[in-house]
Amino acid sequence: MHFANVARKTAGAGGLLRTFRPSTCQTRSMAVFSTVTDSLVSLHEMSSLPWLFLVPATTFGLRMIFTLPPSIWQRKRIIKQQELRKVVQATPPVVKLRLAAATQRQQAKLQTSSLGAQKPALTPEQITLLALKETRNRQKKLFAENNVPLWKNAILPLIQVPLWVSVSMGLRKLTEHRLIDTNLTPASSAFSGGHVDDLISQMATIDLSLPLDSLPMLAPLALGLLALMNVENNSRMMTTTATGAMGIKVAPSPNSMISQSTQSILNISRLSCIFFMGVATQAPLLLSAYWTSSQLFSLVQNAILDWLWPYQK
Repeated sequence: MHFANVARKTAGAGGLLRTFRPSTCQTRSMAVFSTVTDSLVSLHEMSSLPWLFLVPATTFGLRMIFTLPPSIWQRKRIIKQQELRKVVQATPPVVKLRLAAATQRQQAKLQTSSLGAQKPALTPEQITLLALKETRNRQKKLFAENNVPLWKNAILPLIQVPLWVSVSMGLRKLTEHRLIDTNLTPASSAFSGGHVDDLISQMATIDLSLPLDSLPMLAPLALGLLALMNVENNSRMMTTTATGAMGIKVAPSPNSMISQSTQSILNISRLSCIFFMGVATQAPLLLSAYWTSSQLFSLVQNAILDWLWPYQK
């Protein structure tokens, strides 16, 4: 039996032209992603905005509603935690001195008395370990008393990651088929002129379900540049100290565990920007527009937060 593959085109009332290509494989989609797709299509039809304007506007709106308040809350909490850490930083030397003094007294008693089982003296490594343990316990207690426990720092990623994945998968489902935006027409433009009309006419023929063929590296470069700027901004924020803000340069300690961990995280983030650029070269243009607008919002948000609530060690 022979079946003919026929492509179907549908045009919605809101100017959405989609071409449904036959597929030999079945795809399974989650209800959440389908809901996101249907919501975006409904918003596109009601607003009559072109997709390339609607997606960034929707991104900014979602980020302002769902991620901006937790980001402000987290920045204030991190600043408070950093202030409390300065109080706890004086604990390790004091604890080490007390443990060393207790060890010396114990050894003196054992030398003067031969009764009882002898206990081994604490080594310097054990004293350091006990001092760190005591410091962590005091820090945990101090954070809890001031209502800034460390576990609350995980709230923001738990909001950001599902939101990013849901919108990305919703747009990915929307671009499974050929997507032409007929809302973008010269007649709908508020500007007049032949060059503007020609530009809008060319943009109206772009297939948003495919990468931009005429400028294939435009979206990846814009996305990678914004992502790298966010990484470097976070790097500057994490390494800024109170003495450095006052103009006093302090020699860093590259061999410390905290410094090495921070550099490892930053290097992985920089490599992820390059990987993200590679993914964007094959991603649909509409999906790249969402990723780019999300990175732009993060850059502006971090700049405002750094201005209002600067983070310093």
